[in-house]
Amino acid sequence: MEQNKDNFKDKLFFGQEGEKDIALKLIEKGFYILPLYQFQDEIAPQIITKNKSITSPDLICFKNGEIVFFEVKSKNQWVNFTGGLETGCNYKHYEDYKKLSLETKIKLYIVFNHVSGKEQGIYYVNVLENGRYWDGKAKNKQYKAEYFWSKEQLTKL
Repeated sequence: MEQNKDNFKDKLFFGQEGEKDIALKLIEKGFYILPLYQFQDEIAPQIITKNKSITSPDLICFKNGEIVFFEVKSKNQWVNFTGGLETGCNYKHYEDYKKLSLETKIKLYIVFNHVSGKEQGIYYVNVLENGRYWDGKAKNKQYKAEYFWSKEQLTKL
């Protein structure tokens, strides 16, 4: 599906609302929150290093002297794969989040805010947890590659 500017703004708003919901839940659990936003909505926030830039997670959180990253993904549906439910994210972003966690030694959780359907709820997984790579190929179509985790791997927030 072609994404025009209006589609993008709708999806961006949906994502930002999800980030706000998750930030409020984390605050209720005692975290201090630093949300990361760029000045242009079309650009993903970046963490800059000496030799590269890495896609940044949405939230930097502080609790009990520790720093934790949270990346929020708002979802309308689960993926049914071989009879089990999965959820996931863009593979390039997953690679960046994994690299960031490994290089900084800071835990990074991907939070999936499933807002509709019978399995709605807020779930999270450590980005270092093994999942399933999908190359994006499907019946005469090519999508962006994604990385998935099964529902059983997720923890409910």
